[in-house]
Amino acid sequence: MNWYSGYRNEWKRIIIDASIELGRSKLLIEKDVIQSMFLFELSKSPLPYVFKGGTSLSKAYRIIDRFSEDIDLSMVKNPTASEKKKSHEFIISIARSLGMELTNPEMVKSRHDYNAYRFSYESLFSNEKQTIIIETSFYQPAYPSNKVKIGSYVSSCYEDSGSGLPIPFPASDFFMDVQSLERTFVDKVFAICDYRIANKRDRDSRHLYDIYKLLPLVKLDDEMRELVDKVRKDRMLSKNNPSAQPDIDIPMMIKDIIKTRFYEPDYRNITSKLLYEDVDYETAIAEGIKIIGETDIFAYRG
Repeated sequence: MNWYSGYRNEWKRIIIDASIELGRSKLLIEKDVIQSMFLFELSKSPLPYVFKGGTSLSKAYRIIDRFSEDIDLSMVKNPTASEKKKSHEFIISIARSLGMELTNPEMVKSRHDYNAYRFSYESLFSNEKQTIIIETSFYQPAYPSNKVKIGSYVSSCYEDSGSGLPIPFPASDFFMDVQSLERTFVDKVFAICDYRIANKRDRDSRHLYDIYKLLPLVKLDDEMRELVDKVRKDRMLSKNNPSAQPDIDIPMMIKDIIKTRFYEPDYRNITSKLLYEDVDYETAIAEGIKIIGETDIFAYRG
């Protein structure tokens, strides 16, 4: 069945109304609804999934004002080969139940630590099929995590108006395990350093904005130092995380990123156009990674 089931006209009206009310495109509101439906089904799984990344900052914590199209998933522990296979099968089954088609079957493998599933779906507002991306990363366990309510544009829009949605929408109100803000903050700092080492910046400057939004909500204290050290030890085990290696000086690397303005072109040309608020490159740097680079929070302590 299709994701809108028997409520095609109703969903079309709801999404149009939310688009007008929130000043967001209809395709964006529609994709956000589908993300909620997918996460709702995922929350029923006995597998210990953890929702993380930029989309979690929007849909769970509601602290960023940009759209993140990927759903990033991990687990609270390193899954076994059998659990990875079950995860693969479960994700495929959810997509099928929502009427979506996997468009890159040759690129996903059931026992891999990382997969990026690209699912296409029929849109109410475009003749072209749209895409939703589900990324699973099992290199390191996701910790700490919290049970957090997952929101959506349409449900918040109707809640603000004091009325409920006129059609059944179970995905408007559910909870799932979401990685903590502190861990997401740590991951994003390591990420910008990993991409700097790899000389990769395309579409990655969004992390600068996310760090800027996260920084006022986390404490750069001894508990954060302990979390950084623990995460670094975990990330050392993966070749995909070069900045976690002992010979990398993270504070110096942050200063290099700032001095060379490494992410500036991508931020100005890509990230700034994805934001629904005015946060320029200079602000994201001065009130974000510059502050981190002046501390020893990310200094390697062995």
